[in-house]
Amino acid sequence: MYIKKISMKIIVEVSSCNLWWGIYGITPKAVWEDLSFFYEDGQRIGGVCLNTKRYLRANLDDLRKRPREKHFVLAIDKYLADNQCHYWFYYDKKGDDDFYEVPFDAPVNQEGVKPRFLDIWHPDENIGISTIKSAAKEFAKRFLKVGHYEVQIKDILPYEEALSTFKEDEALFGDQPINVEFSPALINELSELWNESKEEVLIKLKSSVR
Repeated sequence: MYIKKISMKIIVEVSSCNLWWGIYGITPKAVWEDLSFFYEDGQRIGGVCLNTKRYLRANLDDLRKRPREKHFVLAIDKYLADNQCHYWFYYDKKGDDDFYEVPFDAPVNQEGVKPRFLDIWHPDENIGISTIKSAAKEFAKRFLKVGHYEVQIKDILPYEEALSTFKEDEALFGDQPINVEFSPALINELSELWNESKEEVLIKLKSSVR
């Protein structure tokens, strides 16, 4: 019997300028970022924190010194040993004043409670456009049971605006010149993001940092 596969669009909203600074090559790429997921009609699905290997690896030595973090450390070790997405869940207790459960299917704890929030531990070392899109697809596949889906990033910060906000942040920029390296990886990523040729991307980048 033929079963029609469901198709839908997942909209991703990011929250910080420094994510775009990293994606555009102005600074090193971000290693964590809060994401919000929405259906195409605007209905909010939920929020996650996207973590990378570089982020979790950097805190591991300190965590090993804390006996109470043993379970967390074991989970990170397992995550760092393979090349797949892992998840970490945060649960409220029944009776909490601000008790909350995610509205989608998710693992319940021993009390039968769904998580309040979750982290996605992505196998990438840093966050790029492909990291965000693959994390959203993994989320949809696991928790929304969607057969086919398209990922769209909402409110992409234009390159010129990202550069301007960075220059305005004196704590990071000061009087030092910006040194943007137009690597092949950056050109490829922006070509996909802007839906422009690599040549057009390079012209735009060079003209923006003069």
